[in-house]
Amino acid sequence: MALEGKVALVTGGSRGIGRAISQGLAGAGARVVVSGRTEVDTSTGTPFERYGSGTIHDTARVIAEAGGEATAIKCDVTIPEDVHGLIERTVAHYGRIDIVVSNAGIDCEAPVPELDVDLLDRCLAVNVRGPLLLCKYALPIMIAQSSGGSIFGITSGAARGYRPGRVGYSMSKAALERMFVNLAEEVRPHNIAVNVLSPGRGGYLDEPKWRLAGHRPHSNGATRCRGPGRHLAGRTECGLLQRAIGRTGRVRHFLGAWDRP
Repeated sequence: MALEGKVALVTGGSRGIGRAISQGLAGAGARVVVSGRTEVDTSTGTPFERYGSGTIHDTARVIAEAGGEATAIKCDVTIPEDVHGLIERTVAHYGRIDIVVSNAGIDCEAPVPELDVDLLDRCLAVNVRGPLLLCKYALPIMIAQSSGGSIFGITSGAARGYRPGRVGYSMSKAALERMFVNLAEEVRPHNIAVNVLSPGRGGYLDEPKWRLAGHRPHSNGATRCRGPGRHLAGRTECGLLQRAIGRTGRVRHFLGAWDRP
């Protein structure tokens, strides 16, 4: 397989795009560390039971059932000790890190005059500071390996266009994009590619009311959308098998319709 022998770390992997990416990388042969805050599903009886359920252990189990290899590690990316511990535990378990996918993210939805400051701070901590901390602790390992690698951040169309009530969220994703584009130049001499994936406004093929809901989970239960996972696995393969120069510092848009397994 294209990524056989490689180790991939995915944050925000309990559900949605993070689960799809984890499955895609595992399907390409990578050993996957599925990270996130959710170890116990508490969505039962809430409006999010159908669309928000899932844990990091569920994702690891799904990968194992498909013949892949994965381990689940809890991590809150807003806590530096958690992020540092995640990197240490990944290396202790698998011995290396080749691919990092910074997918963990939260929304921040309200008109600016009504914006809750604590929510804004958490949005920036998860969407901007968290990815930077992840790279801060993972890069020394990846550089020391002298074998290149790939780092991806997950962005949104909100980074480049207006959406009502999403100024805070848009700001966080725009900052993420600029951070990763600049980081690409910093680590280019080490043959580590840094890119950003924008999954686009995909929706559920069997749920018309979520047709344009780009921020809804894309892999859960009977409805799965693995397009971004397969896409990222392919892009990662390119980044690992060729020198980073020419394949780094890009925002890659995935605009295709989600497909079933």
